[in-house]
Amino acid sequence: MSNTGRKKKLASFNCDQRKWEQFIACCNSKGTTATATLLEFIELYLGDSQDQVDAIGGNNLDERLDSKMKASVEKYLIMSNKNYNNPTSETIRAICERLDKLESEFSNESNSNQATVIDNLANLEQKVEKMYARMTQLAEAIIKIQDYLNNQQKRGQKSYYNNSSFKAHTPRMQPLTEEGLASRLGVSEESVRKERIKLPPPLFVAWCKGKDRAGLGWEFNENTGLYQPVS
Repeated sequence: MSNTGRKKKLASFNCDQRKWEQFIACCNSKGTTATATLLEFIELYLGDSQDQVDAIGGNNLDERLDSKMKASVEKYLIMSNKNYNNPTSETIRAICERLDKLESEFSNESNSNQATVIDNLANLEQKVEKMYARMTQLAEAIIKIQDYLNNQQKRGQKSYYNNSSFKAHTPRMQPLTEEGLASRLGVSEESVRKERIKLPPPLFVAWCKGKDRAGLGWEFNENTGLYQPVS
């Protein structure tokens, strides 16, 4: 019977399960399969020992094939392990280990830097709040000083008017529009609007007092949209 007419027979042999799995993995890593590799082993074996194969019985042949396959598998695994442990592989593994170490250090440093940034932002926020509170206190102190100076000036004027028997009726100041306040303070409307938005209310009042010809402070009424005088 010709070779093309022969039927393929399923072969089996005993092998350690762990070694067999390693053998399959090694074959796959080389772009082949365990079956194809074993067939190559069988063909090489038969090619080298054809005369002996023809003279050996069936059971004896199975035992020799089984022993030869196991030896070939072990040899294949040993060669793979040797290749894995060669100097080039050792160098690659050392590089990988150094890369892993650098990545771990970078990750730890990034986490540390992030925590430091968060702490700095919290400290900065506390400092800004303290500065704002301090500015508010200074604005209130400035207003009190200006009120005291204005009262002193008014007392002097009142004493002068009383001595000269001068009596005058001072009309009560009415709320002003932004245009009216800008004209009174001698600045542009844009300047009034800019200072009102930028400064806290006490500081805006103090700023107006410094510009007003009569030393009056002005505050913005959001309900009416007008500026009211502050004594």
